[in-house]
Amino acid sequence: MFKFKSFRSRLTVTFLLTILLVMLFVGFFLDQLLERYYINSLQDNLIRSGKLAGEFVAGHLQEEVDPVRLSWLAENFGRLSNARVIFVDRKGLVIGDSVRVGGLLGQLLDREEVAAAFVGEAGISIQYSELSKQRVMQVALPIQEEGGEPVGAIFLSASLQEIDRIMADIRRFLLLTTLLAAGVTGIGAIFLARYFTGPLELLTEAAGSMAEGNLEQRIEVKSVDEIGRLADRFNLMAAKLNFYTKNLQNFVANVAHELRTPLTSLSLLIKSLNDYEMEPEQQQEFLNDLDREMDRLITLVRDLLELTTLEGGEAHREQIALEELVRDLLKQVAPRFERQDIRLLSDLPTGTVPVFGSQFQLRQVLHNLLDNSLKHTSPGGWVKVSLRVEEEIAEMKIEDTGCGIPEKDLPFIFERFFRIDRARSREMGGTGLGLAIVKETIEAHGGKVWAESKEGEGSAFYFTLPLVQENVNIN
Repeated sequence: MFKFKSFRSRLTVTFLLTILLVMLFVGFFLDQLLERYYINSLQDNLIRSGKLAGEFVAGHLQEEVDPVRLSWLAENFGRLSNARVIFVDRKGLVIGDSVRVGGLLGQLLDREEVAAAFVGEAGISIQYSELSKQRVMQVALPIQEEGGEPVGAIFLSASLQEIDRIMADIRRFLLLTTLLAAGVTGIGAIFLARYFTGPLELLTEAAGSMAEGNLEQRIEVKSVDEIGRLADRFNLMAAKLNFYTKNLQNFVANVAHELRTPLTSLSLLIKSLNDYEMEPEQQQEFLNDLDREMDRLITLVRDLLELTTLEGGEAHREQIALEELVRDLLKQVAPRFERQDIRLLSDLPTGTVPVFGSQFQLRQVLHNLLDNSLKHTSPGGWVKVSLRVEEEIAEMKIEDTGCGIPEKDLPFIFERFFRIDRARSREMGGTGLGLAIVKETIEAHGGKVWAESKEGEGSAFYFTLPLVQENVNIN
């Protein structure tokens, strides 16, 4: 059995076989239909001619039979119906035959068709004649007066040679048509298969190239059918995979870089403590440095774990009164702001602002934004937290009078490990992940986050969350 490894070859053969089967079925159906039509036409013609002849000679059989006259009548009716005509009496003897020489005149015609005619039925059969080497149709009809018993029978025998010749021509025509259709279909199937499988081959090649590490693959397919949509999805998948792969590579490189700094500091501090004798005060200073580097390392690992949790969607969510969460957090962080001589202001609604989410994660978002404003606002400045409701969303705004963000850096501040001033950020204990956690958390809750800033004047961070509509009650 043939095995086709190529989808294109299987599609081509399938098209071709389908058309061939359809053409063969149609050809067989037409052949049977036309043959039956011609045979039925001949049969109807013989029956009409036989009835007409029977009615004409019925009176002759009531009198003394004249074989010569009946044979003459049989010959004339035979020419009209293009068949051999034989008259028999009620005993089955031939009393008239359209074949004068070598006929059956005077002989007993013992045929089933004649027997059927004597009981008042039409006897019909199709047989192969060994004498003429062709098929013939034989019809026998009763000869009777109206309402009377049969007084004889008329036997008609017509050749099917002309019908067989016509059918042979039709079969040749159908065969040629089938072969022509197969040829045209074969050519068409090749082009159709190439049309359908061409994009699939491009997809296969592109997928193989992607498997080897080339993630810049794109497929140009102009069709708008299922294959075109598949190509669009593939291009989208390739773009996203390329984007995420590059982000992952950058993320891994950034993590390695961020971990290397505190680990290097820890290694140097520990080696210094082991290799050198120090005064108690100097040892204490080194131990304090070790403690700070450990805190930085723990904070970095904690933030990384927080991002992993966000990406995995692992958090318990419930309906939260957002304004209460904000008030509780402001009370908790207020002492830190007071110690740095920074006013902490708020503008919160008196009614309930219900949102659905993780209380811990949303608290972490607010904490990160407040901590960010606190770090970048000088003593004597202020930080203000505002919450307002607009249509179906709650919008939070945290603004400050800090140093602001340069315009060129503003589009990148929510990226992982991005720092505007790396040295100053590390001195202040930042990991470069706080704003990335804010973005991941808010987007996971179905909201949006953005920032506005003017260097030297301050910044404003915004985020929105969808409200739980049925419980909104804002004053």
